[in-house]
Amino acid sequence: MKRMFVHYIIFSALLLMVIGGFLYANKPLEKDKYMEITVASGDTLWKLAKEYEEQHQLSTTEFINWVIDVNHLSSQRIVAGEKIVIPVLKSKEDKSLVVSK
Repeated sequence: MKRMFVHYIIFSALLLMVIGGFLYANKPLEKDKYMEITVASGDTLWKLAKEYEEQHQLSTTEFINWVIDVNHLSSQRIVAGEKIVIPVLKSKEDKSLVVSK
């Protein structure tokens, strides 16, 4: 009986951790904290990652994947005039990235 109770407690704790992980992972990103830019002619995600590399702590691939995910892009192609959010905080004091996914 005691052994069954221990298993119940362990199972309950694991279940709570899984549910908490799902809730944390599905937390929506607050886009208004990040810079929104208008894509200029000739811009690529690769070029933007390099241009803003001092203001984020991501690799080029991570930057590109973040932009695609947050902006719900179907590919890496961006179009001049399009507005996209990039992983650079608007804050003047701290221009570094706070990864929140």
